[in-house]
Amino acid sequence: PQNTRENVYSIYSATAHLAAGLCCGLSGLVAGGCIGIVGDTGVRAVGYRASSITLFPSSSEKEGYSQIPDGEVDGGHDEVSGSADQNRLFVGMLIMLIFSEALALYGLIIALIVSQHSYPCK
Repeated sequence: PQNTRENVYSIYSATAHLAAGLCCGLSGLVAGGCIGIVGDTGVRAVGYRASSITLFPSSSEKEGYSQIPDGEVDGGHDEVSGSADQNRLFVGMLIMLIFSEALALYGLIIALIVSQHSYPCK
């Protein structure tokens, strides 16, 4: 501020700062929503698959992820019913979370670029 009470903050600078704030805020909001949806869906899927694994399956549960191989199949190197699928699901969920966090980072970068432009009033 100057003592002459002249305005040096132009409409261009104000609009650039508004656009930077909206860009950063909206990208953060969208990234947060994406992280929430992916996290909720991934946790429910991993939890559902983990809850359907039983140690002693009955004859009606011999399908899907609750099936545990009887005896030594392939030399006994098989994992317990569906853990490989759970690992793949977890890795996929983690990759989606990382890319959704990148949305907020891109918004922040664009906001920094936009906010650096100024046009002073003279």
